[in-house]
Amino acid sequence: MNNGHGPSGRGPINGNDITITAIAGQRVLVIQPVIPDAAPEELKNGLAIRRTANTTGICPGCGARMAMPNRAERRVARRAGKIIAVVIAHDDDCPALLGGGRL
Repeated sequence: MNNGHGPSGRGPINGNDITITAIAGQRVLVIQPVIPDAAPEELKNGLAIRRTANTTGICPGCGARMAMPNRAERRVARRAGKIIAVVIAHDDDCPALLGGGRL
């Protein structure tokens, strides 16, 4: 596992970084945008917070936790060959929201 640092030896794919990590004991594939070097600091900070939340399951900006599906839901999705989308309900004032709505 690369602990959220992107694929080793490869650059971003289509402007996204693909990371494999473990959250709550489950292997997780995370696809997230690359932080542009020329972006304003506020955007860089918000995206960095999101990346950490997405790869650890806990938001460092507000403490929100990733809600993982239960074992039965994961089993059904795996058998059907489906990807499970998870949500982190950030606080309204969390910098990861970048001034937008909840994600």
